[in-house]
Amino acid sequence: MDYFHSVTATSTVAIIAFPLLFLFSFLWISRGNTNSKKTAPEAGGAWPIIGHLRLLGGPQPPHISLANMADKYGRIFTIKLGVQRALVVSNWEVAKECLTINDKAFATRPNLACAELMGYHKAMIGFAPYGPHWRQMRKFTTIELLSNHRLNLLKHVRESEVKASLQQL
Repeated sequence: MDYFHSVTATSTVAIIAFPLLFLFSFLWISRGNTNSKKTAPEAGGAWPIIGHLRLLGGPQPPHISLANMADKYGRIFTIKLGVQRALVVSNWEVAKECLTINDKAFATRPNLACAELMGYHKAMIGFAPYGPHWRQMRKFTTIELLSNHRLNLLKHVRESEVKASLQQL
């Protein structure tokens, strides 16, 4: 019984501490990002802590909400996801330019404390800054993990996981 109570207490502390840690890191990072570079226009209607998340979780699907915002603010604008700013590009020519000509600028990640603490010192591909390690991880991921051959080989694993999840529901 004593072990059970300690595990329960630990999980309760983790459930409370991690959202607070993320909120603190987002607020700390957003406060330090006051630079004078020219940026894309920001969509209006953001709330202080959650930003535009309420608009994306409304009665309309997120892609419809983003399309309506693109009609109002133009083909490139920013929104706030929480306290972090995100660039929204709704034109294929601009998206191609972002992913080919300016790919180094868009490959960098924000410097977050959670990426450092929980992401093995930014060694995971989702948290790694642009550089030799990130390029090697991207190459490995596209060739070894996401190739058509590998996806077909592991198709039965995905199907069995979906079946098991549906049975548990």
